Amino acid sequence: MKTTILFALILSGAAASAQTVLKPDTVRFDAEEPIAALRLAGDTLTTSFLIRIDGRVPTHYHARHSEHVYVLEGSGTMWMNGDTIEITAGDYVFIPSETRHGAASTEGTPLKVLSIQAPEFKGTDRILAE
Repeated sequence: MKTTILFALILSGAAASAQTVLKPDTVRFDAEEPIAALRLAGDTLTTSFLIRIDGRVPTHYHARHSEHVYVLEGSGTMWMNGDTIEITAGDYVFIPSETRHGAASTEGTPLKVLSIQAPEFKGTDRILAE
């Protein structure tokens, strides 16, 4: 049985002041985008994103980053180094650097995940593996 975890994300940096609180269930993404990411906060040590997946994230890896993924809403399939796992709201997945991974939402049920990457992710350490 899964435990429901309620939390708020505290934003910092250029996007908002340290006093800003974001409730993930209030964030809306453009419904036409199959994958949308909103950078929440970051510094040289870590970066956090809220990601909506309504489709498939191609298999890729990060040579210099580890990634933590917490599923907030929806369900889907994730694959890591050849293993396939079913994921749903409340699941947590740790993805070490150099791990080939990807995900797909269950048809008709978009995934909304919190992705935390360390060190800081600037978008250049995503290497397609397909």
